[in-house]
Amino acid sequence: MKNIFIKPIVLMTLSLAVFTSCVKEDDFAIPTLKPVLFTENFEDITTGSGSNEVAINLEGWINTNTSNTRVWSGKTFSSNKFAEFSSFYSASGTTDDAWLITKAIDLSTSNNKVLSFTSVNRFYNGSVLKVYISEDYDGTIPGISTANWTELNPILPTSSAQDDDRVSSGPMDISSFMGTNVRIAFRYQGSKSSNPTTTFQLDDIKIYEN
Repeated sequence: MKNIFIKPIVLMTLSLAVFTSCVKEDDFAIPTLKPVLFTENFEDITTGSGSNEVAINLEGWINTNTSNTRVWSGKTFSSNKFAEFSSFYSASGTTDDAWLITKAIDLSTSNNKVLSFTSVNRFYNGSVLKVYISEDYDGTIPGISTANWTELNPILPTSSAQDDDRVSSGPMDISSFMGTNVRIAFRYQGSKSSNPTTTFQLDDIKIYEN
């Protein structure tokens, strides 16, 4: 009776030896994680609701409107915080040129860099957002007009059919920018008098190595 049980046990032992001998050390190697160089998800900002706006105030950032008084504000939906601007809430007959510019980012030691963020349109009646990158912006409001800005080409929602859709606006290759004072600018251009007044929401800004 003992021989009946010994044979299967021997076969199982031999099978395990065959399979384990084929496993290389590399098969268990943990893949290298690409470093994240910059991130902002707006979770630490103070938010308002509707026409009750609380200006975004992050250390090192610039939040200004070069043609009006209203600036980018913090909002919350489903416990998620984000940046928002809409010319709908501006005074009648006014225009908006609202800039939200990141703090200085050091990209001098990294290669193969990409930028991404998420965006949402609401009440779409025209495109409102442009995204720029600069290596020589001095961090002042007057310096916006004198800095060299390169326009980027993000993926953005482009019609009312995409209202409230969360769009992944990237990745955008920014590998050619190697400065220690690189900044990303999000520029909303709209008009209460002649449109567009599209509501634009911005979140999850990230620069990382590809």
